[in-house]
Amino acid sequence: MGCGGSCGASAKSVYVPPPQNGKESQGKAEGRAVFFDMKHSNNAARIRLWLRHKTGMEDLVEVRTLTYADLKGEEFAKVNPLGKVPGLVRADGVTVFESYVILKYLEDKYKDIGPTFTPGNLEAWCLMEQMIRCHDLYVASPNCTAPGFSHSQGAMYLSYGFHGEARGMDLQTRAAKVLELWKQLSWLDANLVGPYLAGDVVSLADFTWFPTTIFMEFMLPRVFGWPDVFRETEGPLPKLAKWWTFISEEPEFKKVRAEIYEFWQEMEEKGQFKHIIDEVAADASGLKFKYP
Repeated sequence: MGCGGSCGASAKSVYVPPPQNGKESQGKAEGRAVFFDMKHSNNAARIRLWLRHKTGMEDLVEVRTLTYADLKGEEFAKVNPLGKVPGLVRADGVTVFESYVILKYLEDKYKDIGPTFTPGNLEAWCLMEQMIRCHDLYVASPNCTAPGFSHSQGAMYLSYGFHGEARGMDLQTRAAKVLELWKQLSWLDANLVGPYLAGDVVSLADFTWFPTTIFMEFMLPRVFGWPDVFRETEGPLPKLAKWWTFISEEPEFKKVRAEIYEFWQEMEEKGQFKHIIDEVAADASGLKFKYP
């Protein structure tokens, strides 16, 4: 999760069914699972994409869109004690958090309904999993819940000036994280297969990476002066740009892009990026923020 802002329902809308143990749930008909989403969360949006691509999920999974205030409430803490989206209450009442776990659970749970998004070929599966792993470890997770720790993607939008001491970062740390973003995008460009990331059909890797590229598409040129690496098919990341321009025209991907992009437009109007832009402009030490 990245920032504040209002994205959906009020805190009163968060209802968590009581968990059931195995004995209690035996013999009982399962109801609907409940997925907790936020408009701008890239980690939640991968599951949103899966739900929208999967046939028949409207009858099996209820979607509840939260606000930042909802995340801090006692009710949502029962779903995810870390206070982040995504969260899931399974149809048997058991709660699950962490986007990768939720996505894999849904993919396996409903594998016999509609299309699946896991390659049947073992080598393609291996590539898909590696792409997801690199995204989650090196781009989208701080790997620590203590104050002051941030994911690499946070270098694009977190600052002391806008978020306070607990969520900001110094300029050297920001530069190192921006370099990490460039490294991961370069690796992805070199290893994607096409037309989708892991091959001929859309997979969980596409659902995982695409929402994060919307953060990058919006912020990297504005904040650090990067070229439009996702549209320049003859540019520094040509394979990545070809994938991105292709997939961003597919209806469900296009819809998710609009949702995330609109949120960041709202935050830009509130001045979220100004602190970072000013810090980078004032740097006299020669730190690198613009790639390539």
